[in-house]
Amino acid sequence: MLKILSRLTSRKRTEIRDARRIYQETMAQSRKPAFYGDDLCPDSTDGRMEILCMHLSTIMFALRAHGDTGAKLTQAIYDVMIQDFDVALREEGLSDTGVSRRIKPLATMFFTRAKSYADAFEATEDTQGLVKAIIEEYVCNPGKPDGFADYTVNFLNNLQAQSLGAIAQGELDFPKFH
Repeated sequence: MLKILSRLTSRKRTEIRDARRIYQETMAQSRKPAFYGDDLCPDSTDGRMEILCMHLSTIMFALRAHGDTGAKLTQAIYDVMIQDFDVALREEGLSDTGVSRRIKPLATMFFTRAKSYADAFEATEDTQGLVKAIIEEYVCNPGKPDGFADYTVNFLNNLQAQSLGAIAQGELDFPKFH
């Protein structure tokens, strides 16, 4: 009985460990100054959230190609993200009720963005244009969506060329953003 429990909990820990590694790498990439500034994404809480959503949505879409294991890792990444939001909100001094009220809209925002990116990535024609429209709507100030769209599509292509093992190890091949 203990062996069965050990296998079940260690499997979950592996997914969570991998998800944390992916999340930490993604968070570090999302905080790079190159994404923020005039004619780019505003360097604000909302702007940083948009860049994080852009990255995580792309990673989660790429994990779809890896079947059940990719789905489990996607769920673990989502769980780690929500846990990070919880910690950040508590550090701001919010109470339990304040945290729960703030997390729900953040989760809804994330799902809205993730669905938009997934729909664009699944399109057989003009994926680049659809991603550009998402960027214009959510991410950046008008006028500079092309760089973000190029970056996002290139990032997806890089992820699709990687093995699940490489992604799980946090070896994310982020393209250069310019």
